[in-house]
Amino acid sequence: MSDVADLTARIEGRFTAVREKLKQQQQELLQSFKERQELLKVYESVRPRIVELAKPRLEALAKRAGDRVTVTPSVSESRRSARFEFRSAKAYITLTFSVAPDREIKNAVVECDLRIVPVLWTFDRHAEFSTPIAAPDYAGMTTWLDDRIVAFVELFIHINEGEFIDNAEFVEDPVAKVRFPKFAAGATLDHGGQTYYFIDDDTKADFVKQKGTA
Repeated sequence: MSDVADLTARIEGRFTAVREKLKQQQQELLQSFKERQELLKVYESVRPRIVELAKPRLEALAKRAGDRVTVTPSVSESRRSARFEFRSAKAYITLTFSVAPDREIKNAVVECDLRIVPVLWTFDRHAEFSTPIAAPDYAGMTTWLDDRIVAFVELFIHINEGEFIDNAEFVEDPVAKVRFPKFAAGATLDHGGQTYYFIDDDTKADFVKQKGTA
């Protein structure tokens, strides 16, 4: 038969084991925190260059959109983002670009999120470009970003093309006698102090022959 001293020792042994386990876990958490902080320092040394490359591209989009868009930048501990809210009679449109590290802080992830309500068009709601923090692919990132911006512009024009046409200045091809939006002219010619607009180079060539001009 065991005595009370043995029981007490066993109980204390369990408490000691728990204390040691908790101590080890705390040390592991502390080490993990230190490693994460070091990785964040590396990420923070890369992020300014990503922002520097992205900024003029996003500014170009905002400038072209003019008063159709409101841009809202956002800054958090490890994320930078810019939210574009576009005014359109056809839909509520928000486009957000952001950069942040991944969970392991091994890669910088640039994201593009698009929201359109109502959902009447086909589009990519989310896309991202991931590049190693240790060796960032800046060229690949800028190409990806340019492609996302152009794809959005094409979609925006598609959504609002009726409005663009309604507000467009119309001109007439003097040969084909066809009226079309000025921005869609396939060719132009300045002649006799006047600018003529053509649907393509063929009608322009016919006009040149008729007028005897080069």
